[in-house]
Amino acid sequence: MPLPKLNNDTPRYEMTIPSTKESVMFRPFLVKEQKTLLVAFESQDQKLILSSLLGCLETCVPGINVKDLATFDVDYMFTQVRSKSVGESTTLLSACTECNEENEVKIKLDDIKLSEIKNDINGKVVPLTDDISVELKYPTYNDLIKNTTLKDGGSKADVLFESIVSCLKAVQTQEENIVLRDEPKEEVETFVNSLTSEQLEKITNYVQDLPTLTHVQKFNCKKCGKENEARFEGLQDFF
Repeated sequence: MPLPKLNNDTPRYEMTIPSTKESVMFRPFLVKEQKTLLVAFESQDQKLILSSLLGCLETCVPGINVKDLATFDVDYMFTQVRSKSVGESTTLLSACTECNEENEVKIKLDDIKLSEIKNDINGKVVPLTDDISVELKYPTYNDLIKNTTLKDGGSKADVLFESIVSCLKAVQTQEENIVLRDEPKEEVETFVNSLTSEQLEKITNYVQDLPTLTHVQKFNCKKCGKENEARFEGLQDFF
């Protein structure tokens, strides 16, 4: 006798994508998606983790292309799906600022907020010279999966450099608009390396203004009793 089929793959919850304000339906993770995520997180391979995260969201949130969504959209959506999948709270570790004792801090996933979206989601044009400008965009995880530092364990400087490259959409001159996804990576890197510090700062300001998941949680140290205020930021801090 065949086993009964469980009808658990039908979306039944609703959420809003932060950047587009589009309302979408989603379902919780099933065991098959959880296994994929666990294997990826245990591997500590950033490329595999991001690929698995995108793959799980694609199956749980039908009808959208998550590869085209900004990184902060994916982060927010993942917390929403996870809250309906394996519990509405997560327990994190935070060291006491007085005695350095590790404390367990329980956080409700619904309390995690996305910081302000300061830039136009359609992009921003930044002039570099009188004749040349760059068009910036929010990076996607699909951009970052192509990031060599994710595989090679690059330095913070390498990660920042790749984040800048991921935000570059086009270079505009008086004669043409050069879309960078169509250009060899080596040429894009050469262009970025040719920037002055002042020109680079204009782009890094955009990168540093990217929205991120944030939460501040107060707790009393279990060892010395001191009241602490732990700040968590970015998807990696919450899972």
